[in-house]
Amino acid sequence: MAATTEKDVNYYNQAMPPVRDTRLQIADTFHGCACEMADCSKSGCLLKKNRSFWQTNACQMALTLMMCSTVQNSVVIMHGPIGCGTQLHGLAANAVKGKTNRGLPDQKAPIWLSSNLGETDVINGGEKKLQETIEYADRTYRPEIIFVVATCAPNIIGDDVEKIVNITNETCAAQVTALHCPGFRSRVVASAYDSFYHSLIRHINFKAIPYKDYVPDNPADPAAQMGEAVFKYKIAHTVNLFNATSIGYQDEQEMVRLLQALGLNVRIYAEYSSADDFRLLPFAALNVSLCNMHDDYMLKFLEQEYNMPYIIEGMPIGPDQTRKWLVAIGKFFGLEKEANLLADYEEKKLAEAIEPLKPKFEKKKVLLGGGSVRVAAEAMALKKIGIDVIGIRGYNFDSNADPVFEELGEELPDVTLTVSNQAYEFANQLVKYAPDLVITHNGSHAIPARLGFPSIQLFDAGSTFFGYGGFYSLAKKIIFALENNNLAKNIVGHARLPYRKEWYEQDPFAYQND
Repeated sequence: MAATTEKDVNYYNQAMPPVRDTRLQIADTFHGCACEMADCSKSGCLLKKNRSFWQTNACQMALTLMMCSTVQNSVVIMHGPIGCGTQLHGLAANAVKGKTNRGLPDQKAPIWLSSNLGETDVINGGEKKLQETIEYADRTYRPEIIFVVATCAPNIIGDDVEKIVNITNETCAAQVTALHCPGFRSRVVASAYDSFYHSLIRHINFKAIPYKDYVPDNPADPAAQMGEAVFKYKIAHTVNLFNATSIGYQDEQEMVRLLQALGLNVRIYAEYSSADDFRLLPFAALNVSLCNMHDDYMLKFLEQEYNMPYIIEGMPIGPDQTRKWLVAIGKFFGLEKEANLLADYEEKKLAEAIEPLKPKFEKKKVLLGGGSVRVAAEAMALKKIGIDVIGIRGYNFDSNADPVFEELGEELPDVTLTVSNQAYEFANQLVKYAPDLVITHNGSHAIPARLGFPSIQLFDAGSTFFGYGGFYSLAKKIIFALENNNLAKNIVGHARLPYRKEWYEQDPFAYQND
């Protein structure tokens, strides 16, 4: 009997999306060299790796909220205890900034409500409260989309959130959909992306409206036939580009600039989109991801349901990865030669700009930490300009990233590679490796600072990192941090981390099994 593959399973008809723990080969625990990672993924040995001690882990609900809170003219309903929604206070500023940068009409902070489940509701169920909250949100705020975020509590007690969503979709003006993201279901926080996309697939309209989105053919009026013909021609030259929270407006514009230079139209999904944008989602020639681990769930659905081809070709960070990404898209449209010529031109300009900076990178040791695909792409790019990458820390891993880590294993086979989001391991590595600079994920800079190591952001939604302009910007950030490191040197004399001296004398991976 043949083995069941992912294509044999129609996840999209299920009320709840699968977690990546069951859909893909995943890992949150690994240490070794880069050349071992891809082989370990394919052989299944990653599944055997674990820790005897965990200090912390991430909740997938945070990433799901980061995505849905950016959608225009929407309301978020937190179905659970009211405390689950506190994360939205912190996300509001970034959502408003992102909308403002993009010049969107809806520049308000995300509106969110809570069904406010208490002890009695946990015993008796919270479905009635949820329905009342949805109906209140619809008549009070008149949104286009209502996202119901099913937190841990309703998933534990068995509330039928999909039933309430179906009922309210019959009575509400808004499109109502559910985000199923109880944190306990998955060890891999990237399952959050699938949860968001599953909510769009289940209940959001992907259908163009005649006379609003295009003019249909009219046999009685030959002149009117040009409307639909123009619409179809535009579709044939349109790319849907899928973004992520860590990919800011300037990164998007750098990618749009390159694709428009090839004569292509570009639409960007799914963050900062609107109901009108979602209607046009299936009307493009190609879907393109900017991260191997972010969008495969949605792109596979669009291929299955609408016969739309897709490209997932790594993150366009640095000249080599950007060329590969750009040429893959150009080849699809029969523009491979033009894409290579464009890359030649851009690389020449970048090399001229970076050449005077290279002496400042010599013998500088860098430790990278954050999203696995991003740190891998950035490590390979930094190697090209003479920086010594001494360690790479990916927060989590799944088999979507296999091609990236195969390439990393060829480019930097001996570099220490870790899959870890554990702060105590990070601190130990810093003391052991003593890097000149740390490039790390937002929210983790206090750890190197308290140990006296300067650091910069791995990404910043207000700046640029992608493409040719983004890599030059990153190079300048690195030089600035290396030359202005007094803050970290001063902090170390006044603050400390909560780990004993004995911990720093142990192996950083002492609590990982083999």
